[in-house]
Amino acid sequence: MYPEIFSIGSITVHSYGLMIALGILVIAAALYREAPRESIDPDHILEAIIIAAFSGLIGARILYMLINWSYYSTQPASAFFTRFEGLSFFGGLFCATILVYLWSRWHGIGFLKLADLLAPYLALGYAFGRVGCFLNGCCYGLVTDLPWALPAGLADDLPRHPVQLYAAFGAILMFIVLKKLRHLRPFVGFVTVSLFGLYGLLRFTTEFFRQEEAAWLGLTAAQLFSLGLILASLIFIAVVFSILPEKSNLRSRARDTDPDPEDEDSGAESEKTRRSKKRAGKKRVKK
Repeated sequence: MYPEIFSIGSITVHSYGLMIALGILVIAAALYREAPRESIDPDHILEAIIIAAFSGLIGARILYMLINWSYYSTQPASAFFTRFEGLSFFGGLFCATILVYLWSRWHGIGFLKLADLLAPYLALGYAFGRVGCFLNGCCYGLVTDLPWALPAGLADDLPRHPVQLYAAFGAILMFIVLKKLRHLRPFVGFVTVSLFGLYGLLRFTTEFFRQEEAAWLGLTAAQLFSLGLILASLIFIAVVFSILPEKSNLRSRARDTDPDPEDEDSGAESEKTRRSKKRAGKKRVKK
């Protein structure tokens, strides 16, 4: 493990913080190029990324402290962090979503359209973060005798599942899938909802290999949150798909009931023809 990359004097560059910063820079550069394709101002994208990054870090830290309140209640000074350690992705995800939503409303930008653009890169950012966890030696897995098992720096020298790399690999697959879905989405917001569902599935799976205490029914707290995400995503998609056919049926009915302009014109012409014939018949009678 490499929790510290290098030091310059009294300044130490930590692997976890470096990977977080690198992920934000890569995401910002990619989204700045892609924004015009979605008719979104690239400067707005950079602003949204800054808001998402800071609010995400704060939300991730707050939830992590709440989960470990027994420690932080007696060590309040430890609430302030300088190495980006002690974060919960769930807290960052929800806090960033709320703040970006409020920001988009303020700027008059469609939130779901913006979120669909951001969603794949959020998965990519998660991959960067998990690589940072691996280098730092935190968020380690269960002890195993598998040939690719590695020790965790913050635990012990026992070989463990490199669950951080499992999560990083899964996040890269999520990134690829979400990028494909953006071009095939049946409705605006589908990619965002898919992100929540796929992340829930990934986190639920990787938790089986992670060293965590069970919270209920043999499942960890993260797995319970993940099940909620998966269920909420599936319900949302099902509701939207049940509404879409009704809307299309209403539109088709409206088209069927609306009079055709050409039919109106032909009807008017035939009425004129009948009137002219009637007048011609009257003239013959008079003669």
